[in-house]
Amino acid sequence: MLLRGVRVLDLSRSLAGPIATLLLGDLGAEIIKVEALEGDETRQWAPFVGSESVYFLSINRNKKSVAVDLRTEEGREIVRRLARRSDVVIENFRLGVAERLGVDYESLRKEKRDIIYCSIRGFGSLSPYAERPAYDLIVQAMSGIMLSTGEEGGPPVRIAFALFDIIAGLIASNAVLAALLKRGEKGSTHIEVSLYDSAVFSMSYIAMIYLLTGRKPKRWGHAHPSIVPYQAFRCADGKWIAVAVTNEKFWRNLCLALGLQICDDTRFYSNPKRVENREELVALLEEVFRSKPCDHWLRLLEESDVPAAPVNELDEALSDPHLESSGLLGYVEHSTLGKIRQLLFPALLDGIRPQPILPPPLFGEHTVEVLREMGYSEEEVMALLRRGIVRQSGSS
Repeated sequence: MLLRGVRVLDLSRSLAGPIATLLLGDLGAEIIKVEALEGDETRQWAPFVGSESVYFLSINRNKKSVAVDLRTEEGREIVRRLARRSDVVIENFRLGVAERLGVDYESLRKEKRDIIYCSIRGFGSLSPYAERPAYDLIVQAMSGIMLSTGEEGGPPVRIAFALFDIIAGLIASNAVLAALLKRGEKGSTHIEVSLYDSAVFSMSYIAMIYLLTGRKPKRWGHAHPSIVPYQAFRCADGKWIAVAVTNEKFWRNLCLALGLQICDDTRFYSNPKRVENREELVALLEEVFRSKPCDHWLRLLEESDVPAAPVNELDEALSDPHLESSGLLGYVEHSTLGKIRQLLFPALLDGIRPQPILPPPLFGEHTVEVLREMGYSEEEVMALLRRGIVRQSGSS
């Protein structure tokens, strides 16, 4: 594993930070997840399998859980000791909280001079909104995506999953890897990733269309602002087919496949003309696709080399032959649930997909183990448990 020997102290919770540390753990880093005595909030997010949150299970494999009360000096000393033995710290406290707890960059850099410290913030420490709490919904609302998605005139549409949390986690893990690469030359590094900046950055050409033209994007539903046809069409059996005609080769192939004599029609002969005459062309294509079932069109367009796909329900997507062959869907043995499915690391390293080493941890499952590794005596460990400074799974 590429990051074997790298230790990450994970002080994060919710999604963006845990996604970043999950990716680093999948690449072989050892992840020590420090949780408050009430646990990561996602442990309480429905639905549950047994007593475990599926949400938590989805983003916390390859981690050891240590439950510590950071409001106490003894708890902060545990984190300082962990920092001395770590290469990376990742946190997503609200502004000022890390400083108040004594686990901020300046404090932990005194413990480890070449520490890589990554802060994931809602808006960034220099933002006028720096002290506001920020969850993915809040950032989706502020970024413009909720009124750039969906049908014109309809209500705001939330992307069905926490897209910007995940993108911020990906950016954080990328930045950490870059810092690790240059660590010997640079020493310590403080990385700050803004959820809001990550969101606006990821909107890419949608934002740039406005910046360079001054035109706010229309809401195209499942269509595309810059390419036509590039959308889904309902078929005779009620199913939908997505068709992506991104160049003139595919346009000619589509016309031939559908038997349409419009390839060189002056309204449609180039993509700019098709965008200009979108409504006429889409109406024509909708009528054609409604005449036959989805499977008919899928076979025909595949034979004609036109990019097309069925619009799947999630169960259809997760049973697709590609996923069966790719190895993205795997298993890990959980401490109480037995064998559970996981979505594995989405890349191959020398042709091999990294496999989970540890299952998502029970709350405080590794507290005693990690304390012992740090040199705490048995008497000290028992005293910390007895006084409620730390917790171990199964203890109250």
